[in-house]
Amino acid sequence: MMSSRRRWRVRPSRVCIWPWPCRPGAKATPPASVAPNAAAERRRRVYALLDAADLARGRAVRWCESALGMLRSDGDMREARLLLRAALAAGVHRPTVYRAWTAMEADHAGDGDAARALFEEWRVRLHQEDNDKEEEDVGGFWCRYIAFELGHGGAARTRAVAERAVAACPRDPAVHAGYARAELRLRRADRARAVVAHALKCLDDDRDREWLVDEVKRYGNAMRGRRRQLIRRLCGFFPRLFRGGWWSRPSRGYNRLD
Repeated sequence: MMSSRRRWRVRPSRVCIWPWPCRPGAKATPPASVAPNAAAERRRRVYALLDAADLARGRAVRWCESALGMLRSDGDMREARLLLRAALAAGVHRPTVYRAWTAMEADHAGDGDAARALFEEWRVRLHQEDNDKEEEDVGGFWCRYIAFELGHGGAARTRAVAERAVAACPRDPAVHAGYARAELRLRRADRARAVVAHALKCLDDDRDREWLVDEVKRYGNAMRGRRRQLIRRLCGFFPRLFRGGWWSRPSRGYNRLD
């Protein structure tokens, strides 16, 4: 009795040895994964623009990307630290290397103490070598240091660094704005107003004063808008909780407390 199943036979001439489907006599076309990577081409163009504008900065970006790729592939921060230390010794753009290194220590390696030590090392180099101050933004360094402590160090460390930043750059409106934004993030609007009031006494230019007030107001309004949006989302997820549901009723046995 013959089986009801249909038997399939494969001819040897129809067997395809390529990793993608092809017809006999047709030109083999690789899939999209084998085609040149568009992201790599864009990265190459960015490198070319950086080299044309600032060769030291372009070299620093290459060093930092190599260290980050090493950290992602091996998961070991020691080799990445050696590579970044070699980048600083090679004389590339130091702010680029320090920005990438502190972010890798804080965000990827989770070592806040190592990142903090790098910030202090960066500060010492920034104030000791006067011939490179044209290339390095002192106020930008302090704003980044404040943001780091706000995310990894807590309120006390954030305020300590912010006070040092204001003392080092008393006429930089961005530093004062960073201090005020940090106080708003810490839910201390009263301290933020005090920071702005002190900054208005330190700044000489009316345009800097106006920019500072507008920047702090804009940031505060944005924070309130995000809070309202979060509350609206919570109301959508838990309508009974925010519209007089179970929480508004007294708990069992509450009347016995009278």
